[in-house]
Amino acid sequence: MKYYRMPDPGEGLTEAEVVSWRVAEGDTVEVNDVLCEVETAKSIVELPSPFAGTVSKIRAAEGDTVQVGGPLVAIDEGGDEEPEPELLVGHIAAEKGGRRRRRRGADVSAQTDTAETNTAAGTAEAGEGEDAAVESPAPAAEPHRAEPPRADVTEGPEHVLAKPPARRLAKDLGIDLAAVSGTGPGGVVTRTDVKQAAGGRDTTPAPSAPAAPVGQDVPQAWRSISPASRKLLDGDPTDPAGAERRVRIQGVRKVTAQAMKESIDTKALVTSFITCDVTRSMELVDKLRKDRKFRGLRVSALTLWCRAACLAMTRTPVINARWDDESGEIVYNRDINLGIAAATPRGLMVPVLRGAQDMNLHEIAQELTRIIAIAKEDRLTPADYSGGTFSISNVGVFGLDAGTPVVNRTESALLVLGTIARRPWVIGEGAEETIVPRWVTTMSLGFDHRLVDGEQGSIFLHDVAEILSEPDTALLY
Repeated sequence: MKYYRMPDPGEGLTEAEVVSWRVAEGDTVEVNDVLCEVETAKSIVELPSPFAGTVSKIRAAEGDTVQVGGPLVAIDEGGDEEPEPELLVGHIAAEKGGRRRRRRGADVSAQTDTAETNTAAGTAEAGEGEDAAVESPAPAAEPHRAEPPRADVTEGPEHVLAKPPARRLAKDLGIDLAAVSGTGPGGVVTRTDVKQAAGGRDTTPAPSAPAAPVGQDVPQAWRSISPASRKLLDGDPTDPAGAERRVRIQGVRKVTAQAMKESIDTKALVTSFITCDVTRSMELVDKLRKDRKFRGLRVSALTLWCRAACLAMTRTPVINARWDDESGEIVYNRDINLGIAAATPRGLMVPVLRGAQDMNLHEIAQELTRIIAIAKEDRLTPADYSGGTFSISNVGVFGLDAGTPVVNRTESALLVLGTIARRPWVIGEGAEETIVPRWVTTMSLGFDHRLVDGEQGSIFLHDVAEILSEPDTALLY
């Protein structure tokens, strides 16, 4: 008997919630067969089996939160009974290669879905997308054999080949996944398939039913709230009338709260503001949108802001540095890894543009299109959200002029973009002064005053504004 425990997901996380089981007691599994999906505050991941044998006992139900090292499943390998070890099992057995069995009715398996939470405040627009990973081939020493589709003991939506975002949408819309025809690779059910299955019905996601007295309806007002906010309201009533609801702090909210508190407790946070005329930048955005090279890409003011921030950092590299308490050093980063705050169904995520200092506008547009789309689909991998060195948050999409950000605990500064609106602006000098309508915005820079002096923060913010006001000045950096 082999015992599989919750592996350490890394990044300081200590627990994970079991989202769904892919196997049932009595099933036969091979090495690398997916046992279950678990969700941490950082991501949704599939856990492959490190053993081959028969599932003897599932020890954590769907919805259970399991601590790292906690029991998940026992697998009978057919040998003698062994005492349950105290060691954490989270690796793949070295003596066996990795062949993942196909799931029922599919030639491919859904790729691991992950998503990231971070600490910057704000949002960015995002799109949709679905993909799947081709089944891992058998080792070279073992001839590849096409295995028949797996015959599940029970039927139901948990056995339909669908990715977590599609499953969650189906649950919100009340759609039976088993009745949905998948159009993705190998029959994978996508979010688009779920939406089409909903047809002409009212597809407003209904909130989860709270544990309220019998006969008490869910407030109609909740239906207009975002999924992330509505989930926070789905708690247990503290009185018969349901005037209060209590929700356990966990997942994204728990990690965000801890990170915010740590940042406030350790950083000397300062915020500077600047208002500037960005008419010429908005004209450039319009020009790029009409350029055939940018066709199909997400081109917005954010594209230019990313490039301007990278250029401005050449004069103030401390903006891309961090404070290391343990070593007593300021660490300067070679690469500029831009974190872009994005609102997703799971809450705030901050995917990263790696090596942004080496990207031109076209490459920035390509990467923004990619990472924002997969962030919206909860398909971020650790490589997509880790290692950020500077973040940008766009509160302008909410119609806000500016904000005072709480800087990511591993960074030294965060740039906040306000709304871009037509406003009266004075141009010219002396007798030639006139007031004309221009595209104007306010930006704010939050920075850690322990390592970024007021002069350095001001120079950086002014340089960004100068580049956006007169894009030609970018040639000077």
